[in-house]
Amino acid sequence: ASTHRLGLSSDILSHAAIRAYSSHDLRSALTYCTAIDSVDPFCRTAGYVNVATLVGLGLKRKLFQLAHRLVDADSKDALAWFAVGSYYFLCHRYDLAQRHFSRSTRLDPSSAECWIAFGCSFAVCDESDQALASFRAAQTKYPGSHVPLLYMGMEYLRTNHLSLAGHFLSSAQKTDPADPLCCNELGVWSYRRGDMADAAFWFVKALRLHAEAESSTLTSTDEALGMNGYILLNGGHYSRSDADGKVADGITESSDSQSPHAKKKPSEDDAPSSTVLCALKTPSRQSIAASIMNATTGSTLADSECIMQCRDQFWEPTIFNLGQSYRKMKRWSDAIVCFEKCCSLCPGNAAAFAALGFSMHLSGDIDGAIDRYHEALGRKPDDPFSSEMLNRALAEAVTYPMSSVFASLESSKEARRLNSVVGSSILNDPKQGGTQRLQEGYFGRTLNHSVFDNSLDMESTF
Repeated sequence: ASTHRLGLSSDILSHAAIRAYSSHDLRSALTYCTAIDSVDPFCRTAGYVNVATLVGLGLKRKLFQLAHRLVDADSKDALAWFAVGSYYFLCHRYDLAQRHFSRSTRLDPSSAECWIAFGCSFAVCDESDQALASFRAAQTKYPGSHVPLLYMGMEYLRTNHLSLAGHFLSSAQKTDPADPLCCNELGVWSYRRGDMADAAFWFVKALRLHAEAESSTLTSTDEALGMNGYILLNGGHYSRSDADGKVADGITESSDSQSPHAKKKPSEDDAPSSTVLCALKTPSRQSIAASIMNATTGSTLADSECIMQCRDQFWEPTIFNLGQSYRKMKRWSDAIVCFEKCCSLCPGNAAAFAALGFSMHLSGDIDGAIDRYHEALGRKPDDPFSSEMLNRALAEAVTYPMSSVFASLESSKEARRLNSVVGSSILNDPKQGGTQRLQEGYFGRTLNHSVFDNSLDMESTF
C-alpha cells in the first residue's frame, strides 16, 4: 500500500470500512465511509455499511441527506430505499420502515441486507413469525454467512425459545468464532438458563475478542494506508508524506519534524475522529498501531484487563451483563469492578449506578450503596428498585450500623418478596432489546441484551 499509494483507493477504503464495522468500530467505519464519499461518491462497495453506521450512531440528519441523494440518483436502486427504510427505522416509524424495506427486497430479491432489515423491522414490532421468515430468506441469499443464523438465534431468544436460540447461536458462533457479538448472545442465553459460570465465560470471551480485534484493526490500518503513504486525518482531509517527513497536497507543514502532519480543529459537521485511521508516526518513529500493539499484546490479557481496556460504549451492555453474572455468583468485588466501568462508559445510565449500589449493598458497604442509590435516583427519579433499596439501606444504616445482613439478601425470602414487588428487576431476567445494528452490511445486528427488565426500562443501548 505504501509503495503504490493506495490510501486513497475507494476499494481499499471500502474494505477498511467493512472491516471496521465487522469489528463493531462504528466511528472508524463512518470516517472511512466519509473518505470514500470524498474520493468516489458513486462507490457502492460499502454502501450498506455506510447506512448501517449512520443508524448505529443515530445520525438522523446525515442519513436523511444520504437517502435523498441516493433516491435522486437512482429511484430504482435497492440501496436507496434501504436507506429510506433505515431512516424511518431510526425515527421509530416502523410501519413506514417495513414498507420501504419491502420495496428494496422487490427491487433486489438477492440482497441479504434488505431481507435482514425487513426482518428487524418486524422483530421490533414483536411480529416474530414474519421476522424469522425474513431471516430465513436472508440465509438462502447468503448461505455461508453466520449473520442470518445469529439473527434467528436472537429472535428465538427474544421470544424465550431457549432450546432453538441455543441451537442457532451455537451454529453462528461455530461459523464465525471471532465474532464477539455471538459470544455476547450466548452469554445472555446461558444467563437465561441459570448457568452463571458459563454466562461469565462467554461475556469475558466477547470482551477479549473485542480487544484482539481492536489491535488487529490498528495493525491492518498501517498495512492498508501505508507507513509513509496517504494519511487520512480528521474531517476527511488527506495528506501525503514522503520519507523525509515533508507534507504535500495542501497540508501545512508542522514545526515538529517527528510529527509533520497538521491537524485541523474538527467542527460539528466533521466525521468523528478515530485513532484507527491515523497511520502517523510516534516520536519513537513507530506507527501508532505498532506502539499500541507493543504495549498491549505482549501477553494474554487477564479478565480484568479486558474489562478496563474497553473504551467503547457499544460494549457497555456486555460488561454490565458480566457484572450481573458475577453478582449472581456472589463475586461482589468483580461485580463492582464491572459496574464501575459501566458507570464510566455511560455516566447517564441509572441502571449501572443501581446495580453498583446493589452490589456494594450485598458486600456490606452500606454507605457506598446509599451514595450509588442516590446517584441512580438523580438520573431516574421514578426508579422503583433504587427507591426501595435506598429505604432499606437507610433503615439498615440506622438500625444495624456495623451489620452486613444484606449480604444474604438474594437467598432470603425477603429478596423474593422484593423481586415480586418491583417486578423482574436486576435480580433476575435479562432485558430484550431491539434490533438496530448492522454487521457487514446486514441490518439490525444488536448488542442490546441486558439483564434489566423491559418493564423498568432501566437499560438503553442503541
